[in-house]
Amino acid sequence: MYRLFLVDDWPDTLALMARELETNGFRVETFTSGISVLERLRSDHPDLLLIDVNMPEMSGLDVLVELPSVAPDVPAILMTGVEENLTEVTVRAMKLHAVDFIEKSAPIEKILDKIREVVERHDSLLHDRYTCEQMLEKFGFIGSGPAMQKLCLMIERVADSPHPVFLIGETGTGKELAARAIHRLSNRRDEVFLAINCGAIVDTLAESELFGHVKGAFTGADAAREGLFSIAEKGTLFLDEISEANSTIQVKLLRALDPGEFTPIGGMPRKVKTRIICSSNRLLKHGETDSLRRDLFFRLEAGTIYIPPLRDRKEDIPLLARFFFDEERRFNPDEPPFDITHDALDLLSMMRWEGNVRELRGFIRRLRLSVSDDAIKPEHVSEASRERYLVGEQTESEDSIRNFIAAHRSFILREGVEAFITTFRAELFRFFLSEASGNKAEAARLLKMDPSTFRKALERLG
Repeated sequence: MYRLFLVDDWPDTLALMARELETNGFRVETFTSGISVLERLRSDHPDLLLIDVNMPEMSGLDVLVELPSVAPDVPAILMTGVEENLTEVTVRAMKLHAVDFIEKSAPIEKILDKIREVVERHDSLLHDRYTCEQMLEKFGFIGSGPAMQKLCLMIERVADSPHPVFLIGETGTGKELAARAIHRLSNRRDEVFLAINCGAIVDTLAESELFGHVKGAFTGADAAREGLFSIAEKGTLFLDEISEANSTIQVKLLRALDPGEFTPIGGMPRKVKTRIICSSNRLLKHGETDSLRRDLFFRLEAGTIYIPPLRDRKEDIPLLARFFFDEERRFNPDEPPFDITHDALDLLSMMRWEGNVRELRGFIRRLRLSVSDDAIKPEHVSEASRERYLVGEQTESEDSIRNFIAAHRSFILREGVEAFITTFRAELFRFFLSEASGNKAEAARLLKMDPSTFRKALERLG
């Protein structure tokens, strides 16, 4: 499902167009100004930016001027009114970042066709950039879909920059892999790379751990100690989950970034020569930073890279599963040969992976331990995931339905068929509501239900 950022200063127009786009299968996030969408683009890159030309404070053309610096790989379509001078707008826009134009008064079918044409063309360009082998060898990632192509392009662009990078991604998406790729592609590749989880450092030791101390700086400091900033000098220091660091550490980190110095406990200020990469598993919006200091967030956000969750790169799931499966075979070379079927891989692609790549990897390991046959088949996947409800074309086949029922046989016999159907219906609705990013109309469309019927059913389920 393609993700769009839609920008228009007229709320009625915005709501109407968003509803049409969502009804036709797009995930839409709306904005009423150019300023607000630029802030959002610093931490998240959609598949397309759809923006009105004529807006107060910051026009669509003004946004295009800034776009290459915040989201260089996001294509943009300008929405124009019939009263605007299209020739002048076209000339200016083509010098900037726009790839096409849409008249807001055009029929919705024409608008949808244009949007699909642009995002599909952009996807095909991305697909051609890195092969699976190149992505693994160069970046350490498994996959080749558009989301990962965008990520790798961003990593290449920031690699040699001396400025800090801020990686935002859910747990299990591969933030440390991205940090290591940045270091490996940078001009610091021959220097040390250090990674530390800020949430795992004891508060009372955190300052000394990161910045070091001189002898006698405090009780028990019988010898001087170098901190990670000194050890990683000229190299890269990866501060994982920076929002978990205490406020004292965040203040010192801010000073290390600007004006670029740190002070060991009891010592004198020293210039920072270390490349800093930070990460967070919280998608921070418009300065809403929770436990991360606002001033530190604003200092980091210019270098933000969004790490996509597995649900935004489902086309990579078979590749990932196959890689982890082959990895298990390498770890156990003395065991009898075994394989995984294409149908089983397809079934894995239909499942939700809230723990992302990390959860998928663990699931593959559990499968290998639990299956004694010479090949992992769909029924093995179903049996190992009783609590998961699989969706898609595979579940339409008679065999798959039989496997699904078999996986839940004990629940049906224990609780009865009505309880099973009620539970299944509730989970089915929640699954599609999640797939539609909370949009009830889109979830109803996916389920081929009347929207009002779907809403009433949700209310009954509580």
